[in-house]
Amino acid sequence: MTPDFITTLPPEARAEAERVFRSFTARRNSYVCYPEDEAKTLYYVLEGWVRLFQLGPQEEEITLTVVGAGDIFGEGALLPGERYGMFAEPLVDCELLSASREDLLRLTSRFPETQTAFVLLLSRRLRKTEERLRDLRFKEVLPRLAKALLTAMRPGREGLEVTLSHQDLAHLAGSTRETVTKVLGELAVDDTIELGYRRILVLKPEALKQIAAS
Repeated sequence: MTPDFITTLPPEARAEAERVFRSFTARRNSYVCYPEDEAKTLYYVLEGWVRLFQLGPQEEEITLTVVGAGDIFGEGALLPGERYGMFAEPLVDCELLSASREDLLRLTSRFPETQTAFVLLLSRRLRKTEERLRDLRFKEVLPRLAKALLTAMRPGREGLEVTLSHQDLAHLAGSTRETVTKVLGELAVDDTIELGYRRILVLKPEALKQIAAS
């Protein structure tokens, strides 16, 4: 699957971008990059969720954001001498594209229009981060979790399903696993969702939309 930021390029630039970006699978319970690593590679999420986090003064994990399909991370690779400054942890097995700094420099110098594509990707990432910060500041856990469920749900054999763990949903909603488990139980009592083994069945997506907008 070729992402939009490549397919919208002129034919010659698209062909070069398809050569530069290589696909690979990043497994759950691994790390794509570490804070001290030199930022030599840019990543694009084709499918899945990657949590970006840092460690606080007491070695506690501080989630910066969670990037999903259509997002980039490791943007330090677009600048010389940068380090990632964060951990990148796949929440599920993810399909990613990667491109080295050297290939990106050649691509952008030869095809200036690709610079516009990267600016749009960075702008989208910034907008999502700002929205996450607003939600954390002004919304309670329930609407944040409803939004996370809507974002993560996918068609399954029994309907709309979410296969992320409670901890993963906590990362998406900016909460704790214990609180998320409690709120999920409340949604299940209202028959908005159905809790199952390693999956959540969304019974009333419209009700979740109303909650998320509150």
